[in-house]
Amino acid sequence: MMETNTPLPITTEPPPAAPSKWTIKRITTIAAGALIGVILLVFVIGVLLALLTDATQTAPRIQIIRDIVIIILALQGIVILVALAVLILQVARLINLLQNEVIPILENTKDTLNTAKGTVEFVSGNVTEPLLRASGFAAGLRVLVSEMGGIRRAIRREQAER
Repeated sequence: MMETNTPLPITTEPPPAAPSKWTIKRITTIAAGALIGVILLVFVIGVLLALLTDATQTAPRIQIIRDIVIIILALQGIVILVALAVLILQVARLINLLQNEVIPILENTKDTLNTAKGTVEFVSGNVTEPLLRASGFAAGLRVLVSEMGGIRRAIRREQAER
């Protein structure tokens, strides 16, 4: 059996990436489901404690759980306020970036385009049009001389034939 050595084609494109299972929609759905599940679990535990145990014994335990939840919510509020402050600072930096860097770059680009437009109009009016006129005149002159030479030859032939 004879083997042939054929080179494999070289491609510069990377292979297409496999679609990820973790899309934003899926992550959001899972997080919402987990939150709803935790809330339902807490509710079911509270109902079971209320129905199956004595209220005077369960009340201090529920108060401790309530206090822990209040502390967690207060810490969550602090984290949200810090995140909001960071967001406000980032928006301020973005506005500063737009005002001090992007807008001047756009203005410089606009000035450059206006200069290029003026240059194109100047070259068109002062170089291209006269050059085209001269070229057209030269082509017409060449045809005129060529025709004059043809007429002269025709006259010479006529005189030679007589």
